[in-house]
Amino acid sequence: MRPLIGITGHRHSFPLQSTGPALLGVALSDDYAHGVAAAGGLPVVIPFLEGEAETDALADRLDGLLLAGGEDVDPALYGEPPHIGLGSVIPERDMLEARLFRRVMAQGKPILGICRGIQMINALLGGTLYQDLPREWRGGIQHSQRARRNHETHAIRVAPDSRLYDLLGRPQTLRSNSFHHQAVKQLGQGLRAVAWDEEGLVEAVEHETYPFLVAVQWHPENLWRDDPVHLGVFRGLVEAAAERA
Repeated sequence: MRPLIGITGHRHSFPLQSTGPALLGVALSDDYAHGVAAAGGLPVVIPFLEGEAETDALADRLDGLLLAGGEDVDPALYGEPPHIGLGSVIPERDMLEARLFRRVMAQGKPILGICRGIQMINALLGGTLYQDLPREWRGGIQHSQRARRNHETHAIRVAPDSRLYDLLGRPQTLRSNSFHHQAVKQLGQGLRAVAWDEEGLVEAVEHETYPFLVAVQWHPENLWRDDPVHLGVFRGLVEAAAERA
């Protein structure tokens, strides 16, 4: 059986043609699900459940978890006030992902983070974030590209002694897209940086002792069709989930 991979999504307001308040729901780019499916997994988008019992029960059914991109992480999670430049935060998403992450991690199931996902994982493990790179980071590389999403805009250096290095086919460098204005600052407990841009900004982390916890700052879900090396992170998640299951 294909391992079941849960994917978190945006909090989205659906406007109505008729009178009445907008409807709230979950929205997610199909590319995440297509990446999981191409790697052999069975993707499922996680709704914004409110009850802890339902969230825990869903986490128990999953074989792996993918924390996807989206809104900014609330800096309260890492003990900071909001800085100028902070974007929208969605408390219910933070709460949902925090509970899913902790429940899944307690069971030793594999976890992959993408963009916001790397930031959320870092914060939940006690790390901090640059809340707005243009104001807080010394570098000049554009991390919120204007090019199409499948365009690789800057280079990344990958640590050769990392799991990520093996997942990507052992490249010393690769090129990525870039759609973020926040990034890892101080690493969370148990995490190590395993990829950086040309100016030293962290682009990927993995856990030093956990069976499978890998997170990247770029968006491989937009790249793997044109550059198959990026499918490696999805394949790693799915294969780890299948082995555990």
